[in-house]
Amino acid sequence: MTVTCPHCQAETDHKMLDHINIDRNPELRAKVQDLSCFRVACPNCGETVLVVHPCLYHDMSNQFMVWLWPEEGEAPRAEFDPLAGYTLRIVDSMNAFREKINILERGLDDRTVEIMKLLLFTQLDRDLDVVELLFHELDERTGDIRFVAVLSDGAEQYAAMPGAVYQRIHGDVEDYLYTSGGDFARIDMTWAHEALGLLHELG
Repeated sequence: MTVTCPHCQAETDHKMLDHINIDRNPELRAKVQDLSCFRVACPNCGETVLVVHPCLYHDMSNQFMVWLWPEEGEAPRAEFDPLAGYTLRIVDSMNAFREKINILERGLDDRTVEIMKLLLFTQLDRDLDVVELLFHELDERTGDIRFVAVLSDGAEQYAAMPGAVYQRIHGDVEDYLYTSGGDFARIDMTWAHEALGLLHELG
């Protein structure tokens, strides 16, 4: 892949990491979270460039794959048979990529988490100018789900929803919503808005 440095405009060929198997290379987990595996040092001026490119993250132990596809248009269909029991997801941004990995490696249902995010976003946006809401962590002791809200001025604010809310929504998701396991699904806030409307219709 040819990378153009935004500082000096020098072009260099760089081999991108387009497939990560976290069981075989566990050290890459931290490099995904701090984005270092997506940073390229310009050999001409030494500046570091963040290069967002297609990348498949495979977690065999937790049985999920997340495909980062930031390109225009639809991503190609998977070139392998659906993996029994696997969760297959596709995202288009680095924040969503890291967030989805964090959710799924903790054994949470990302469909339920996205609906919780939508409900929380609606609540927070009444008083704050929220531009992005992301899953932060699962409190193992209380079961609470914690989120970070990124505000328009760049500030961050943390908020939590009780584990009981997760369980209640998860029950409805399991009972009434079906997500095909045959290909990579895009489960985001747009999906959550449509899903929540369907759940309301079903009472």
